[in-house]
Amino acid sequence: MKTQKTLFTDVSTYYKNLITELDTAQDAISMMYYAFDHGEWTEKVSQVLMAKAQAGVRVRLMADGFGQMLDQPRNALNNPLLVRKLRAAGVQVDIFSPRGYGLTQLNRLHCKVCAIDERTVFLGGSNIGDHYPTWDDSNLRLDGVLGETFHRIYDYVWQHASGQKQAQNPGLDIAALFAGDCKIWMTVPKQQQDIRQAFLKLIREAEKAIYIRTWYFLPDQEILDALLEKAESGVEVNILLSNKTRVRPIDFANYVQAHKLAKAGARVFRYTEKFMHAKVAWNEQGEVLFGSANLEKMALENTFECCVAVQDQVLENQLRRAFEADTHLSVQQTPEIFRRRPAPKRALSYACNLAAPWL
Repeated sequence: MKTQKTLFTDVSTYYKNLITELDTAQDAISMMYYAFDHGEWTEKVSQVLMAKAQAGVRVRLMADGFGQMLDQPRNALNNPLLVRKLRAAGVQVDIFSPRGYGLTQLNRLHCKVCAIDERTVFLGGSNIGDHYPTWDDSNLRLDGVLGETFHRIYDYVWQHASGQKQAQNPGLDIAALFAGDCKIWMTVPKQQQDIRQAFLKLIREAEKAIYIRTWYFLPDQEILDALLEKAESGVEVNILLSNKTRVRPIDFANYVQAHKLAKAGARVFRYTEKFMHAKVAWNEQGEVLFGSANLEKMALENTFECCVAVQDQVLENQLRRAFEADTHLSVQQTPEIFRRRPAPKRALSYACNLAAPWL
């Protein structure tokens, strides 16, 4: 049975659809987010979660401990109160703080997933919080016979947060996960870098065009070389990145990679309208990689990330149309634009680029 895919490019619409579907849950809800942040939208989601828990549905929410404090620091005191309210209503709330498995406090939870029963999954770029509808983002809904894989992934990730032994979740092969006809790829710090390999595969298999839409853009040398090789061979390489993010050194550093790509013939667009938080890549063959991982070292090596790989030409067409529409809200980085940047800014870009392995 083919899995149905629904693309959301408006976060408010995505939240409304998520809330509606949560209310239909019969057996289990498993949610993992970097931040579940106090506010109007989180209150709406929380009301449904509490009602379902009180009706006997198993409701679980995992949020990253740093994300709860740092995503919106003004809510650092309100978020623990929200957690207590949810727990009092029967919702299992787990705060991710890695212990064991060789992990450190740098190895955070960055997944953004909501699994409802065994039939519906939401995933993509958006956490739950009032500021996300003000950003440009992409999220995806999957419907079909999906099984319990995402619920089991919740168990697996929580083992790493709590230091439990993996034997308590036997048989979960992280390298061979599926939900319906969608392949699931994960980054598991110290263990798996499968999303990175999926990026490389997507790039190398492109014959006519590759599209990348990402919040942070700081590819490692192997990925950059793969993109350069494609651009120099005549494949259309298209990259849309957020001109401004919350980590400004990355914004300066990626001017250097973008300049190399532009010189090789790639189209590189810096989205300037607002924050652009999406994380999705695809090629002309309808191969799509969609989820929580940015194209940078932290996401591909050091944080828990979750993406799905799907083969869907309709979804590819939708993503390409949205990409082209957003180029009109962007500045294309050309070799001439980079050369015209003031010398101090170019020097800062090169300095930040040298520091890229630590960003």
